Amino acid sequence: MHILNAVYGDSTGGRWNATLKPGELLAQRGHRVTLLVAPEDAAKVPDYTGRGIEVVTMRNSGHYDLIASWRARRLIRERKVGVVIAHSGRAIHMLKRAAPPSVPVIAFNHSHNIKRTLKADAFFCITPYMKQIIDAATGGAKPAFVISNAVSVPDEALLERLANPVFTVGAMARMAPNKGVSDLVEALGLLDREGVAFRAVIAGDGEVRAALGARVAELGLQDKVLFPGWIKADQKQAFYRDADVICFTSEWDVQPLVILESFAWGKALIGTDVPGPSSCYTHEDTALVVPPKNPQALADALARLARDPALRETLGRRARAYAIANYADDVIGDALERHLRMLIDRARSN
Repeated sequence: MHILNAVYGDSTGGRWNATLKPGELLAQRGHRVTLLVAPEDAAKVPDYTGRGIEVVTMRNSGHYDLIASWRARRLIRERKVGVVIAHSGRAIHMLKRAAPPSVPVIAFNHSHNIKRTLKADAFFCITPYMKQIIDAATGGAKPAFVISNAVSVPDEALLERLANPVFTVGAMARMAPNKGVSDLVEALGLLDREGVAFRAVIAGDGEVRAALGARVAELGLQDKVLFPGWIKADQKQAFYRDADVICFTSEWDVQPLVILESFAWGKALIGTDVPGPSSCYTHEDTALVVPPKNPQALADALARLARDPALRETLGRRARAYAIANYADDVIGDALERHLRMLIDRARSN
């Protein structure tokens, strides 16, 4: 197969990595992959030299950019593209105008805001909840499949770590109001008042970063809470290895990679009970689940895990096994390959 993986839109945080991953997995299986990105995002693309991925930049000014569609049509024809994966409404509109009927355009939905993706021929949905939204919008008239984000599972040897002298809390998120990082800061304040010794590393950046830093100072936690900003791929090993627990605190979300990465690293997770992400974990089995916007419940869960290393180990072990069975690169790569072949055959037979 020759796959065109088109990425336009949000090029920050976990979503950017999630949009690149399908092309990487398919290239690893020997398929030819062309990655289509906006010129301003080219510098953020990894070095794919020798990895079977060609990077093409193309300007796309919006949903009604006919010149971009003409250029994309020529690209599809000249490269003999067999299927298109598009990761945003802007990409879908451009490529639906460009692709012939024999080349299916598949929307890979990373957001519950699906309105601009409905022109696609089929849908990959990263959670069962998202598939419900798509099926309701299309009346089931178009194929939709659950294909999760993928995670690279580290070797067991990389999980070994020095015993932390203090209970360590990790979090990684874009610092926007819906991510609930302010709830985590408040929970850490409550934890401190309970006399629980801890340190916290909250990675990421965003619009509320300054306010979070100010609140940490008000609570007197400057020496306990670190804000390292976005951490690079080669820094993630230390981030996850050194954490005792990972907190996911969003008020609403889809399927953040931090959940899957936490599982892959065998970490105890505290996650909020919100549609989409909560399909990834089960209370008292692979995580402790708390209500969103509830710092006290979050603090109680943190205190419980701080005092119970055996529970942390059990949750982490079960989570890692679940990630290997459901989210690992080989599992998701197989699902992508299988569904793409089926959709290509379907398009060519119509």
